[in-house]
Amino acid sequence: MAGILAPIVVYGTLFGLTYVLIALGFTLLFGISRVLNLAYGALYMVTAYMIYYFAVELGFNLLLSVAIAIAIAIGVGVGVFLICVRFAPDPLRFLIVSFMFALLLQYLFTKYFGGQSGLIIPGLFPVKEILIFDVSVSPVYLVTAGVALGLLIVLWLWIEWTQYGRTIRATAEDPETAALFGIGVRSIYLVVVVVSSALVAIAAVLIVPAQELTPTMWIEPFVIAFVVSVIGGLGKFKWTLPAAFLLSFSQFIVQFEYPTSASLSDIVAFGVAIGFIVVLPQGIGGIKRAH
Repeated sequence: MAGILAPIVVYGTLFGLTYVLIALGFTLLFGISRVLNLAYGALYMVTAYMIYYFAVELGFNLLLSVAIAIAIAIGVGVGVFLICVRFAPDPLRFLIVSFMFALLLQYLFTKYFGGQSGLIIPGLFPVKEILIFDVSVSPVYLVTAGVALGLLIVLWLWIEWTQYGRTIRATAEDPETAALFGIGVRSIYLVVVVVSSALVAIAAVLIVPAQELTPTMWIEPFVIAFVVSVIGGLGKFKWTLPAAFLLSFSQFIVQFEYPTSASLSDIVAFGVAIGFIVVLPQGIGGIKRAH
C-alpha cells in the first residue's frame, strides 16, 4: 500500500482541483438560479472545437483562438439559458430543453467535423512531464490545479466579501424578496451564467490539449460537475472543494487497487453519487447549513 500512497495523494489532489474547476460553474449556477443546466458540459465541447477551428483550420494565433473560443462559449451559454428561461421556465422543462440543446450541439459538431477522431489542439504548456514525490505528472494538470485554486479563492472572496456578492446571496436565498427590494434578479442570473460559462470554458482551454476531440467529449465534464455538485450538496458553492477531493481520491484509491479495470473511475463516480442521493441527499454541505 505504501508504494501507491504517493501516486494516490498526488493524482488525487491534482485531479480533485481539476474537478473543482470543472464543477465550479455548474454548482454556482444551480446555487443561484435553482435550475439544472444540462447544456453545461456542451460548452466545454464548444470551447475545444472552436479553438481547433480557429487555431488549426484557420491558422489564427493560439491565444487569439482561445479568447474567441471562450467568448463564443459564453455567448452560447447565455443564449441557451435565455431561451430556456423564456420558453421553458419551470425547472423540469428547463432541464429537458437544456439537455436537448446539448445533444443539438453534439450533432452540429458531428455534422461539421464528421465525427472524425484524432483531432488535437495545440497545448499552451510544455508536454514534458515532471516528478512530484517520484510521481510523473503532466504540467497541464499542475497549471489546471493552480488556476482552479486561484479561481475558487477569487469567487469565494467575490461572493462572500463584496456588495455584489451579498446581492447574489440574497437572490439565491429568496429571489422574490430580493426583487421587492429592487435587486435586478434577471441581471444577477445573467452575470452568474456568464461566469459559469467562462469557468467551464477555461477548464476546456487548460484540459483539452491533453485529450482528443470528439463530439461526445462534453459528457465526462458534465458527469464530473454533476457528481461533485451532488456530493457537496446541489448549489452549495462552499463545499465544491471537499466534494471534488472526495470523488477524486475515491476514484484513484479504487483505480490503484484494481489497475486493470479502466472503467472503474466512472463506476466509482456514479456509485458515490447514488450513495449520497440515497443516504445524504443534501450532500456533505447538508450536514451543516452552507448558506
